[in-house]
Amino acid sequence: MQGKSLYTILLSIIAVLTLALTVMIIFIFTAFNTNRGVSSGETPKPLIERAVPKEEQVEFQLYGEGNEAIFNIKSTEDHPNSFLMASISIIYDGGKKNKLAEERKQLLNKNLSMLKQACIKYFMSQSFEELSGEEAMDKARTSLKVAFNEIVRTDDSEEAIIIDVVFDKWIRQ
Repeated sequence: MQGKSLYTILLSIIAVLTLALTVMIIFIFTAFNTNRGVSSGETPKPLIERAVPKEEQVEFQLYGEGNEAIFNIKSTEDHPNSFLMASISIIYDGGKKNKLAEERKQLLNKNLSMLKQACIKYFMSQSFEELSGEEAMDKARTSLKVAFNEIVRTDDSEEAIIIDVVFDKWIRQ
């Protein structure tokens, strides 16, 4: 009698472990699958920039009219508690004869916090020395322009909305 009960207990343990192993395998294949679909493996298509005449370019003050933001920058041994004060303007495409200017301004306002977050993220990754170089402002303009275009990009549009990023003030401390 004792042999049958021991046999039943061992079979129960094997059944539970088999079930647990099956659940783990299913979880691993579903949670860590690298082929999740076409969208995860694809890089976004490059945006098309059109030549925008001056009268169709619209300026958007990221931190309000005449306001600047203070960004903490990456600490280094020589400059442990540095920051950058900058006033950032976004020049965007208002569309042909500025027909899309108001719609695109609303798009920028809708994504305002994400645009500000992109600025914070960028400047936190830069050190005082990197921001002091000759090409620092151009590098920041280019990086932020790409980041901003990705933020405001709509699914159906391949057109770059952000034309340029302009720094009205750039003071490192």
